[in-house]
Amino acid sequence: MTDTHDKTTSGAGDKAAKEWDAFQRDLDTLGRQLAELGAHGAALGEHFLDSLQTRFKEVQAQATTYRKAAEEQMEQARQETEGTLKDARTHSTEAAKDAARELWEKAQPLREGAKDVGEGLARAWGELRTSFGKAAQRLQTEDVSGADRTQANVTPNEDRRETS
Repeated sequence: MTDTHDKTTSGAGDKAAKEWDAFQRDLDTLGRQLAELGAHGAALGEHFLDSLQTRFKEVQAQATTYRKAAEEQMEQARQETEGTLKDARTHSTEAAKDAARELWEKAQPLREGAKDVGEGLARAWGELRTSFGKAAQRLQTEDVSGADRTQANVTPNEDRRETS
């Protein structure tokens, strides 16, 4: 933002500087013309020329005073603008932090839910592993007992009747 502000200020400053330079040239021209009139003092009268020269110096001093005052006002306006922009940036940053904090707080139930789901999945996976382990042991036990029954000439159907 400062670059844009500087470009705008420098654009206005360039225009003001050009206008001031033109005014200064006009004053210098007038000063030279008054000096040339001094050579013709006898014809115009010394009192008139002194009065004219005094008035010229007053105008020149007023122009310098005006330029300094205008430059001070421009500097003060620039500083106020920078202060305003700084305040706006600070406010914007604080608003963004507040919004982020609010979103974080609103997302708390989602985070807790995700944590619960994760814990549930971990428990379910543990139970599945246990169930698969038990099933594998039963299969292994049945295989071993089936082999024993074959050796004892007992058919699985007979074994089932006995357990029923």
